Amino acid sequence: MNFAKIQRDLIQSLSAIYWPRLKIFALLIIFGVSLPQNIQAQDEEHFEVLLFLKVQDIGGLDVAAVIKGEDAYLSVTEVFSFLKIFHKATADYETVSGFFISQDKQYVIEKSLNQIRYNDKTYQLKPDEIIHTESGLYLKVDVFSSVFGLTCDFHFRTLSVDLKSKVELPVIRKLKQEEMRANLKRLKGEEAVDTIIGRDYPVFQMGMADWSVVNRKEHGGYSETRGSLALGSVLLGGEAIVRLNYNTKEQLAADQQQYLWHWVDNNDKALRQMKVGKIPVSSTASIFDPIIGIQLSNSPTTYRRSFGTYNISNVTDPGWIVELYVNNVLVEYTKADASGFYQFEVPIVYGNSKIMLRFYGPWGEERTEIETINIPFNFLPKNEFEYVISSGIVTDSVNSRFMRPSFNYGLGSRISIGGGYEALSSVKDAPIMPFFKTSVRLIGNLLFSGEYNHGIRAKGILNYRLPSNVYIEASYSKYDKEQKAIIFNYLEERKLAVSAPIRFNKFAAFTRFTANQIILPNSQNTNLELLFSGALFRVNTNLTTYALFNSSTEKPYVYSNLSLGFRLPGRISLMPHIQYDYTNKQVISMKCQLEKPISTLGLLRVSYEKNFRAKHPIFQIGFKYDFSFAKTGYSGMSSNNKFYSTFSANGSLLYDKKSDYIGFNNRVSVGKGGVVVQPFVDLNYNGEFDEGEPKELGLTVRFNGGRVIKNKKDSTIRVMELTPYTSYRLELDRNGFDNIAWKIDHESMSVSIGPNQFKRVEVPIYVVGEVAGIIKLNDNGKLRGLGRVYVNILDEENNVVAKTITEYDGYYSYLGLMPGKYHISVDESQLSKLKMQAETKSIPVVISGSVDGDFIDGNDIVIKRKN
Repeated sequence: MNFAKIQRDLIQSLSAIYWPRLKIFALLIIFGVSLPQNIQAQDEEHFEVLLFLKVQDIGGLDVAAVIKGEDAYLSVTEVFSFLKIFHKATADYETVSGFFISQDKQYVIEKSLNQIRYNDKTYQLKPDEIIHTESGLYLKVDVFSSVFGLTCDFHFRTLSVDLKSKVELPVIRKLKQEEMRANLKRLKGEEAVDTIIGRDYPVFQMGMADWSVVNRKEHGGYSETRGSLALGSVLLGGEAIVRLNYNTKEQLAADQQQYLWHWVDNNDKALRQMKVGKIPVSSTASIFDPIIGIQLSNSPTTYRRSFGTYNISNVTDPGWIVELYVNNVLVEYTKADASGFYQFEVPIVYGNSKIMLRFYGPWGEERTEIETINIPFNFLPKNEFEYVISSGIVTDSVNSRFMRPSFNYGLGSRISIGGGYEALSSVKDAPIMPFFKTSVRLIGNLLFSGEYNHGIRAKGILNYRLPSNVYIEASYSKYDKEQKAIIFNYLEERKLAVSAPIRFNKFAAFTRFTANQIILPNSQNTNLELLFSGALFRVNTNLTTYALFNSSTEKPYVYSNLSLGFRLPGRISLMPHIQYDYTNKQVISMKCQLEKPISTLGLLRVSYEKNFRAKHPIFQIGFKYDFSFAKTGYSGMSSNNKFYSTFSANGSLLYDKKSDYIGFNNRVSVGKGGVVVQPFVDLNYNGEFDEGEPKELGLTVRFNGGRVIKNKKDSTIRVMELTPYTSYRLELDRNGFDNIAWKIDHESMSVSIGPNQFKRVEVPIYVVGEVAGIIKLNDNGKLRGLGRVYVNILDEENNVVAKTITEYDGYYSYLGLMPGKYHISVDESQLSKLKMQAETKSIPVVISGSVDGDFIDGNDIVIKRKN
């Protein structure tokens, strides 16, 4: 029985389960009475071990060391390699030289003289401060501190060394540089991965469907049901979406139905996007009906580098979740306060930015309409050109013809210019309307945007952000008196907005003042608004005051809305609301609302409202519950001896033909994509999932987005709710495998997502074999293990496929060989430097293929010194 092998196997098993240091600690404590003979024979006073070196702010690893009594000696080459300190050693490890951090600080460590020459100083070492073996040169831990300033604290009980440095080590500098470069790559979307998986372009494929049903009725009176169905598919490689809307009180109207085919290829610089159907347009003229036509553009759909922010704030229903999308990428989300107020800092990116807001209500409501916001600043990199050409028929009563080519060019790093024209046949006086626009970054955070539409309007916007995050925006528009393109009869429009954060100890709020003045031919209107939103004494507070001035009235109309949000015991939320009229000095209305979550998926709401200008109060009660397949809600309202009820439900269906999968979701799925990860044991090593190959549950995935769902029945891992036309980083972790002989080729992937479809990613798991043995030194007839010897593993064509190094006792192992024939040999170049030779040139091994892998031990090689 090989007692040394039993010791080694037991220690390795313990170290794999508990702690890396347990292997050596167990060797010293448990088997200390019977140390291996090769170590005892080497030196009666010291023996070689592995110590765990921990470096502040970096981490740690095992390094070769020597224990002598209660003192520790560290391998100079291994410590300096880990710290990225330049060094070179002679073949016999008698001398190590190099420079420490900077090239002018040269050092030479010589065993023959027992001295260190460093930075023009000579340090004479005592004989017990430096140890030399065939595999390395070792210095006492105290010497690292006294000579190089590397403080080392040795802990014998845990066999570890804590290393600290007063100067910035090269390894720390390198890690900082790598982190900075990694952050830069993340901003540019250039993170390094093992492999890239591109998009699929099927001719036709059904994928997603969204549905919603809302029923409103008055008990004993009317009843109305509205339904919508959105179908998302892939047609001719592009995204095809059809949205159908139906109301029981109205006929099925064509103008209420939506359909659009969208082709995207961000790699084609000439034509990146094509839209056919009811296209979205940004027109100067007043167009209220859908446009059926085609839109061409070379603008990419990807999120590009931002260089500033633009403030967006508005009001929705209280407690609603608002999501912000920039070019179809979810950037941020927030929850509206007690009055429904929300605000975002939208990043200004290069090129045309498609800014969208999605709204999700607490009762399962999910607004299918998307609010598109046009940021007035359109910057492009220098010498970059973009265009958007839209053309079609307006579905109005006269079928007006519409066309709008728009062009933008980056004139410099701080200025972009653009222009084009808009044609609308229904505008008889000006069927062709040319325009010119520019965006200029004047100084610092001062931005200017100007637009001139010939015969219609001239508009300018100044935007400035102070270092204190105070935000100021002023705009002015001048309208031509004779213009007919815009239906409003404005002559001038003036706007001013000032917003600022307020921060004190444990207090944060947001304030905004806006002024909007409209000049009409015979009058002028001025609207002022002062908003305060924040947490005051842990109470969610919103106070908004409005002042409306009209030149035809003597005094303004001024009123305020005050909304509060309290957190009560039992997770109950109390939200009182009051509206006060300063002009008439009276309370307009009062409302109080209570909310109570039911588990994590339900919500109960009760409210009472009294409007003092109306005769009848309003009492409401509602309940919502989120199932995995749908969001549902019910509310009842009583007023004027009448009872009204509303029931709503919405969800989505997902279909993947390749994996024969039908799933349900309670969120919007049309227009989004997904990934199906299928890990399997690749028995025939062809990289494809074949019939009969077992699936594996132990793979763990990390995805930088979406929602990960693991199916234990078929071992598939699905990631849903992904933004299309973007690439996501997929990281695979095989630590959950039951068999250590299983490996995967790629641990990180970049996966491109297509709309309305699941991207299938097959992950082949290869079963690999392991070889092990001991490299022994024949020292005058006595055999002992020799550490730090390089062992090569070669294939049948003598190509080196793997390389490993022996531990301090000569033991080596390598796990990762595919089935086949190999032979093992000691590295000839190292043996030549050490003036040694192998008694056995190579050992043949055969790795057989099986689900459990193959392990071949006993591949021992004896080396000896040359005469």
